[in-house]
Amino acid sequence: MRLCITFFILGLSVLFLWGCEDSGTGGGGFIPTGNIIAVAERSGSNQTIQVGGTPGSVPAGSLVDVTNRDTGKTQTTVGESDGSFDPTFMGSTNDLFNVKVTSNGTVVEDTVIGVTLLSQAVKRDLAVLGSVPASIEIRGNRAYVVNGFSNNIQIFDLDQDPPQEIGTIVLPPNSNPVAMAFLDDTRAYVANNIGQSVALVNVQTRQCELIIVRTGEGTNFPPCQEVRFAVGAFEDPSDVAIANEKVYVSNSNRDEFFVPLPNGFISIINSVTNQFMGTITASGADSAGLTVIDDNIYVVNSGNVLFDSQTNTFTCDFDFPPSIDVLNTQTDNIIDTIEIPLSEENNKVCPGGDPPNRIAPTPDQGFGYIRVGLVGALLKINLDTNTLVNGTNNPIIVTDISGLDNTADVQINGEGLGFITLFNSDQIAVIDTTDDEISPFPFSFFFPAGIRADNPNSDLFDGVQRLAIIPGIQGIDFQGADIFYTTGISSKLGSVNTSLVLPPQ
Repeated sequence: MRLCITFFILGLSVLFLWGCEDSGTGGGGFIPTGNIIAVAERSGSNQTIQVGGTPGSVPAGSLVDVTNRDTGKTQTTVGESDGSFDPTFMGSTNDLFNVKVTSNGTVVEDTVIGVTLLSQAVKRDLAVLGSVPASIEIRGNRAYVVNGFSNNIQIFDLDQDPPQEIGTIVLPPNSNPVAMAFLDDTRAYVANNIGQSVALVNVQTRQCELIIVRTGEGTNFPPCQEVRFAVGAFEDPSDVAIANEKVYVSNSNRDEFFVPLPNGFISIINSVTNQFMGTITASGADSAGLTVIDDNIYVVNSGNVLFDSQTNTFTCDFDFPPSIDVLNTQTDNIIDTIEIPLSEENNKVCPGGDPPNRIAPTPDQGFGYIRVGLVGALLKINLDTNTLVNGTNNPIIVTDISGLDNTADVQINGEGLGFITLFNSDQIAVIDTTDDEISPFPFSFFFPAGIRADNPNSDLFDGVQRLAIIPGIQGIDFQGADIFYTTGISSKLGSVNTSLVLPPQ
């Protein structure tokens, strides 16, 4: 049995505990109504507070006086060319700040604001999840959490606050589901990593209608209503995607000792007839994440990660360098491969880790980002030219890459902001994909999403892992939180409401 998800998680952690709500003392929690904001990570005294404006908030070159009304301290700055500014203060989150903007001798803004807390935007422990939550998908007003060792999919109604579980889809024992992809609003395909199978489920009736299993895995697969067998169809399915009336399933293809064979592969199923059509050999090992972009699917071959039990350290396996295959869904041929050379200097910077590891495309689909499994960093790909922009020798640094902080997921919203889960430090970071700035104002601090974010020295942590972003316009298409996340150790559901930090435009 392949423990593709939990093996890696357990290797990263020693103690398990679920998170608790922010216990900081002090005030704060001001909800901004405009684009001039004072922001801190959490409530308390002697906190770092950034007071500033988003682009367009003040005239370029204007004089900006920011005064802490409680301490009397004033800082003067000048509006940047894009109309932003962001001086930093130390103070209490109870403090009020006066912002006065003068342009060409005329006062154009004179306002008083309180401090907005990033911690207030986070809600933890919204629901208890199954064992080893592997992925979360959002479709319409529902969130679907795929639970690996519980062999089920929990369905949550996001129109309720907090989200309420409204049903569960049960899969056969020992399936270890890891990913799902929607065919339409009724049906979805689920990749079962240990079960060597793919299930077709009805999310309305909450039934497993069909399961396609590799020949030789048994004969009885309750509660699925129909069983079909296919010779050589799967070997450790890791992800699933749908394009051009076909279902594509990546296969890690590991041996009984959890070591990848030289090449992963992609299985193809006809989504109309549900007949197995064949496989495509990938260019690299441990084929995992699948991302559909136009007529192509980008297949992340994660390579391998080595663990030294004597030193308790992880490193990239140079015998299995990662790569990204570009699979054309019209011809079902690999039309390009993006090589990802490993770096001796940064020998922990590689995409290996728990699957799937998908490319997260920008809104214009010009660039894509993939997480790094062992440290707080991202790799970047130019999707127009299929070339590596930031590789293992020059990754985008999210946290100090000398330490262990698994970037467990990255997703990008419609405005081009990327949200990055940090498994070991229980935080969610933000990147502005227009310039790759980490922690762009007003997301100047990481969202504290778990217990170790409250106490960085704690031996206990939640393991903030997967996240999903609700599509659409906040406040129009939906209300409340726009981001939902899962924790891999404490198995909880949490959320982030970015409108409590930055009001919708």
